[in-house]
Amino acid sequence: MKKIICVFLSLNFFLVSGVLSPVWAQEDEDLIKSTQNDIILIGVAGAAGAVLGLSTLSFVEKPSKHISNIWTGAAIGVIAGVIFVAYNSAQKNSEDLQSSKEFNSFERVAWHSENTSDLTLPSVQFGTQIWQLSF
Repeated sequence: MKKIICVFLSLNFFLVSGVLSPVWAQEDEDLIKSTQNDIILIGVAGAAGAVLGLSTLSFVEKPSKHISNIWTGAAIGVIAGVIFVAYNSAQKNSEDLQSSKEFNSFERVAWHSENTSDLTLPSVQFGTQIWQLSF
């Protein structure tokens, strides 16, 4: 049993490190860089929100009682940063799907012209014997 486990682990190590590692390396670097940029953006948005919360303290009589404005501004900044990052991530993936060279605009038009007959509704008639409407 130990020999089987050793052979399996050796084979697994050989395949992952020797054959597939160059393929995964580029994807991992892009993912790590993108994640780092997203985290930095969220942190900067939180810091900007904290600065805006700090700036509100000059408009109150007792700033020491309104220190929570700083934390509120930071929280709003972090939330805005997360929303921005999520929106950009969603748009980046949709651009990849929309710019597919395999299914361009001409092929989309041809597909729609072929499949519109499936979407037509049967004619509907209603009314009385004297007055008939047909759609």
